[in-house]
Amino acid sequence: MTTFSVLMNGSAAADNALAYALMLIRHLRSHQQPAELRLLAVLPAPHDAAAAHFPLPPGLSAAQLTARLHTQAAALATQGPCRLTLITRDVATELARCPQPGTTDVLVVGRPPAADAPGPAAHPLFLLCRLLPNPLLVVPAAFAAPAEVPTRLALDTDGQAVRLPGSARRVTELLLSLRQDTRVLYLGSGRTAAARLLAQLVPSTVGIHVYTADEALPPPAALLARFAEIGLLGDLPHTLHTAYHASVEEGILQLLRACDADLLLFVARQRTLPGEQFDTSTGARLMLRSPIPTLVVPEAAPVRWLRRA
Repeated sequence: MTTFSVLMNGSAAADNALAYALMLIRHLRSHQQPAELRLLAVLPAPHDAAAAHFPLPPGLSAAQLTARLHTQAAALATQGPCRLTLITRDVATELARCPQPGTTDVLVVGRPPAADAPGPAAHPLFLLCRLLPNPLLVVPAAFAAPAEVPTRLALDTDGQAVRLPGSARRVTELLLSLRQDTRVLYLGSGRTAAARLLAQLVPSTVGIHVYTADEALPPPAALLARFAEIGLLGDLPHTLHTAYHASVEEGILQLLRACDADLLLFVARQRTLPGEQFDTSTGARLMLRSPIPTLVVPEAAPVRWLRRA
């Protein structure tokens, strides 16, 4: 079972993230893959340490949002499994209890426009990364929820070894389900038809790596071995794209445009998650700047998972 828990706060960005999650759920259900929706609202008391991370839009009260979500959940439940979870106290503890054992629980968060986004110290994305060992799907408000599932996936690596939790295999299964290709391809006559068929057969999933002046260009074989070691792409056929850039972040954004990608994946390093080091990391900046939805998979913790309110 895959659960998409959409963080709802009454904003346009949250509504757009919900539309994106519903599109993914409809696709999975159409392929006989069990999937459910959870509407998740965090409404902490003013004295809660997490209160600054979960403000309501101007003019909307907690009671109004709650009433709206009850109505919305009831309507969505007519289309398939849908639950509403309200967290009003002890946010750090209650959020940690949300994931269901034995399921893929993806937390979906709408990213507001940069002009409306809070600073790193109060950004909910960074708090959620620290609190939960869950895959985090960030949907930019400017990325209008498409009518179809992502067709070009890009997995970024820094070239270093990773240690993923056992639950990451469910992320791999989710990606394989999203990329099921049921097209019927035909070979017509002539070179043009042959070229068109070959273009359709080129893998739409890419592994990307950006290197700087501080790093020599890694051998392609070593990078391909690293992608296989990460394992998130499973059996998906993929190609490799590398590029030099003075800034890793800018280089990744350029590669995304060059590959015409519509979903970015990367692993959040566990060593940076517990503290402010993550706020200034390349991964954190990509979460705030990627023009396409971004699936962030947390690295396994070598010690007991550190939670911080």
